[in-house]
Amino acid sequence: MPSNDGLTARQRNILDYVVSYQDEHGFPPSIREIGDFFKIRSTNGVSDHLRALERKGWLARSGQQSRGLSIVKRPGGGGGRSGPSRDRGRATVDVPVLGSVAAGAPLLAVEQIEQTIAVDPTMIGGSGEDVFGLRVKGRSMIDAGILPGDMVFVRRRQTADNGRIAVVMIDGEATVKRFYHEGDRIRLQAENAEMAPILIDRQDAADCQVLGQVVGVWRRVH
Repeated sequence: MPSNDGLTARQRNILDYVVSYQDEHGFPPSIREIGDFFKIRSTNGVSDHLRALERKGWLARSGQQSRGLSIVKRPGGGGGRSGPSRDRGRATVDVPVLGSVAAGAPLLAVEQIEQTIAVDPTMIGGSGEDVFGLRVKGRSMIDAGILPGDMVFVRRRQTADNGRIAVVMIDGEATVKRFYHEGDRIRLQAENAEMAPILIDRQDAADCQVLGQVVGVWRRVH
């Protein structure tokens, strides 16, 4: 039965799951992950619910990408990945934007504040302390829902947890990839089946510097 926000119980549950997954991981769930969580065997069944949420103005989808969901609005009236929160009754945090980072071949990163944007703390997993924004160029992370033109929010860290998406400097250039420690090497894994990983041997590890871990993604929906 539809609720007073125009959603059925299943649509509301799926929306809540997408929002909580985005807040925890910094990127949206895939259709398969949604299906596994709700025990929906057919990907078409999941897509039907997502299309309904898109039609009702809660989500936006980018083509056929497996993680191409964007949160347009959140339950309770908050904004989503379509831009900074416009709800002036809620506290926001200021995040400096430092430039661009490559999701593809490494790109020279110049740490210079271009602008500052106010975002809802839920978009960056809490405090804005030590968080900065970088615009994404390249397509190597499209299967993680990070597309060209997106902005990634990065929390400064000198190490990255295994399997997390991180911004890494290699020989003075920065790239965003999924980070893995593998014995005597580091693997920077693209989330695009057409692209090979970057492998860094232990003896070259000094040339690999973690700048931070990605905690959120922001996309302007046109």
